[in-house]
Amino acid sequence: MNVTWEEGKLHIACGAKYLDGWINSDVVPTPVVQGMVGHPDVVLDISHDLSTIPDDTLTWIYWSHGVEHLPPNLLPGILGQLHRVLAPTGRLTLATTDLWKIVTRRFPDNNWEGPLFGHRYSTDSPWLSHLDCFTTEKLTRLLRNAGFEVVRPWKLEDYAEIRALNDYAFTHADVTLYLEAVK
Repeated sequence: MNVTWEEGKLHIACGAKYLDGWINSDVVPTPVVQGMVGHPDVVLDISHDLSTIPDDTLTWIYWSHGVEHLPPNLLPGILGQLHRVLAPTGRLTLATTDLWKIVTRRFPDNNWEGPLFGHRYSTDSPWLSHLDCFTTEKLTRLLRNAGFEVVRPWKLEDYAEIRALNDYAFTHADVTLYLEAVK
């Protein structure tokens, strides 16, 4: 696919979940997600290079349950690059693992290791391992340090097209932190 970034909407780490009218990206050309095979519109490794995306071009970035898979030392730079590629008033809509929700909602059953650490010993893909977890305060601080002016919570009800994906932001809502950052 020939990608046109200008005024585009980028769905990062789409796996086999696609948003119509968006540029669906993943780090692997044919991700396998829960038995489904899909093909992203563009292969994009945001942990290494976002230079193919011009400054101030995207209007919206959606990234669900991916930020926790990145090495914590790379996250500030990646968030800075996502800020760079967003147009003025563009927004980054994130859903990620919420440490406090895991502890308060799943710890009584001693069922916190999976949501917290993910597939720690995955031989299928290094992208399945959880390398970090977040609180509202921690992720807000990272987003503000990356240059985002406004950081606010969001709800699945706010965006029908995202809710319709039925991705981890929806299926794991009991352990998900929802934050949106606006440039």
